[in-house]
Amino acid sequence: MSSPKQGEQPQVLSVEDDIRGDGVSSLDYMISLMGYAIGIGNLWRFPYLVGRWGGGSFVLAYLICLVLVASPMYFLELTWGQSTRRSTMNCFRTMHPRWVGIGWTSCVMITYVLTYYNMLLSYSCVYLVNSFYDPLPWTNEANPPDTLPKDTSASQNFWWHTVLNRFDPELLMNDEVTSPGGLQWPLVAGLLTVWVIVFLALFKGMEASAKVSYVTVGLPVLLLAIMLVRSLSLDGAADGIEFYIGKFDTDMLVKGDMWAAACGQILFSLSPGMGTAITLSSYTRKNEDVYKVNLLVTVCNSCFSIIGGFAVFSILGFMSKKSCTDPSLVCKPVSDLASSGGAGLAFVTLAEGVSQFGEESNLFSVFFFIMLLTLGLDSTFAWGETVIAYIEDLLIEKGRPVRREYVTAGCCTAFFLLGLPFCTRIGFNLLDVVDHYAASYVLICTCFLESIILRIDWSWEKITSSIARATKGKPGFPEGRRVPFYWKFTLYYTVPAICFVLFWYLFITDLVESYEGYPPFLQTIGWVVLVTTISPTFIFFFINRNATPLPLPEGFFEGQEPLLKERDERALPPPNDAPAAGPYAPPHLQDLNSTVGSAVHEPAKAHVSKFFEPPAAEKPETGRANLNDLNASHPHVSLYFNDTAASFASTNGRSSGHHPLRNSLSPPKVPNFPDPPFSSHQGFTSSIVCPLMSVRRPDEPAAV
Repeated sequence: MSSPKQGEQPQVLSVEDDIRGDGVSSLDYMISLMGYAIGIGNLWRFPYLVGRWGGGSFVLAYLICLVLVASPMYFLELTWGQSTRRSTMNCFRTMHPRWVGIGWTSCVMITYVLTYYNMLLSYSCVYLVNSFYDPLPWTNEANPPDTLPKDTSASQNFWWHTVLNRFDPELLMNDEVTSPGGLQWPLVAGLLTVWVIVFLALFKGMEASAKVSYVTVGLPVLLLAIMLVRSLSLDGAADGIEFYIGKFDTDMLVKGDMWAAACGQILFSLSPGMGTAITLSSYTRKNEDVYKVNLLVTVCNSCFSIIGGFAVFSILGFMSKKSCTDPSLVCKPVSDLASSGGAGLAFVTLAEGVSQFGEESNLFSVFFFIMLLTLGLDSTFAWGETVIAYIEDLLIEKGRPVRREYVTAGCCTAFFLLGLPFCTRIGFNLLDVVDHYAASYVLICTCFLESIILRIDWSWEKITSSIARATKGKPGFPEGRRVPFYWKFTLYYTVPAICFVLFWYLFITDLVESYEGYPPFLQTIGWVVLVTTISPTFIFFFINRNATPLPLPEGFFEGQEPLLKERDERALPPPNDAPAAGPYAPPHLQDLNSTVGSAVHEPAKAHVSKFFEPPAAEKPETGRANLNDLNASHPHVSLYFNDTAASFASTNGRSSGHHPLRNSLSPPKVPNFPDPPFSSHQGFTSSIVCPLMSVRRPDEPAAV
């Protein structure tokens, strides 16, 4: 995407008007975000990490990372999307074009994630189809022990050899595998089914996909409730729950790997840094309370993981007790079952556990894999919507709009083809490597960079102002919601600090020791994925470092006068004899006539009005010259500069679009006004004028 040259007025995109309209309803918006956050990882990856990293100690680290990193970043992206009403790419262009590379990095990362993430859903499809067979094909009834390989259970055999048809691990680790192996056609069919569902959900637009999310969000919650009630009644469930919430390994709290896993889990679940929250929020209404939405989504997401953990560990406790009381089985403690390895927890351990439900095993197997499938589809819908929004916005910007049906069909077809390598015999190992290098690293890196953007090219005042504008007049917030200081503290300090440390810890660890001991060719693929994902950030930073940002949307600060007034009150301490300076002055500065006198007041006010007439379109610099003339010829008029400029910015400048300060892309170079030629009020004059001189545009509040 080409960026405007330095000094060139960028085109104000009409994408938000052409595509986004008035925005989706609050409930549709909330449901879409819920589905996006609550995914398949909440049910199998979270319990696996709890088992691997010491039970309650991991849960504590997870909650700390939620409070100090993930939730603040999620709130930031929701606010950016709603206030700019632009997709991720153009949102970053609005802040400054040098950051547009983060949008491209997010796009590349989502591309990688969509190619492998839907393979988990393909596995779920294969298991769902096989759940209708009686007996279940991963049970001992269907696979007598004497027909299985040595030290391999029926569920492991079905996963490793029937579903994946994987290579011998020893051959792979010894770098003796020379080809990816052939396509596994059941996996190809499952992947195709998933992408057909995604197309049908997305081709009609955001509102239609939000309606589909009612099913894909509500159904997993219902099925989880059924699974939870049934699993808690199992013999041995208490043993699993005791490990889940009763074990607390304090030694794990000093291990960097555990903190990296906890932060990676909550970041991947909420996915700040992927840009999806920005895109989805660009479709919401302008008066949506995204602060409240952030709290609801983050709490519900973590509650789903924690409650799902009770169901999972109840099943694991049941399996552990059965294995230790049956002489024909090898006794396995809950910790071994829980840490059985990533996706293996869902497709080996839990599948085996569900198969032991007796006559209900087929029914609960269907419930379980439908739940996994629908959990994953919601995340895919959100990521797919993000990529489609990228392409639609780009096509409209280039003046070549294409019907959404064609864009959606093209995206789904491309992602299906890109996912075929993961359907080969080496596909599951490839999935693990790409997930580590494309998601873990990049999410942490982009969160760090977004916190830096907030400091240098966006301001905390813009965040609080946009929240105040959106919530003004809502019940309990007549002047708009106030954002607590906690959010500023975390975004300014804890987010960049934690992300910086974790990124370099992961990087150094992978340099010293190869990830999971995979052979060199898989490690090379991983590093290539990492470089191709992060490099756009740095390339565009240097290419666009002197480019001009996109203008803020029309009416960005509309309705924020109470907030601006409050900020002026904090900026201007009340002197005893201070005269008034306009509608934004504190209450004690209300009668300028009585202090200065009408002899100065009326002529000066008339003269100011003349200088702030909107200039003609063919003379865009007239306003700037007039300001300089005003400063040179009538220094005493500076008393009224606050009044007239602020009033103009809130009325004429916004409605007519001709205000010279609004349409200029850099602050006017106007020297500070000298004090007026009367001695009794000299100290007061500069205290009123100086705060306004730091304003970049009249529609942007000054930094305190």
